[in-house]
Amino acid sequence: MYKIKVYVRHGYFEYSVDSKSSALEHAEVIMSGGTYRRSVGDETVEVHKVYKVKVCGPDLGSEYTDEFKRT
Repeated sequence: MYKIKVYVRHGYFEYSVDSKSSALEHAEVIMSGGTYRRSVGDETVEVHKVYKVKVCGPDLGSEYTDEFKRT
């Protein structure tokens, strides 16, 4: 099980998906669009500006480690 955390101005929304490939695809689609749509009941949809997306779960490590540098 993988968790998707979608960070917006006031916090984050979280949901789960079953596979690693699906989780990474969700994250990429959300970030490429820059917005997150959320259903609130049957008659309302919210759209939020996305600041970042995190994927949490097993086997997400990389052999290509990087280091953030502030400029």
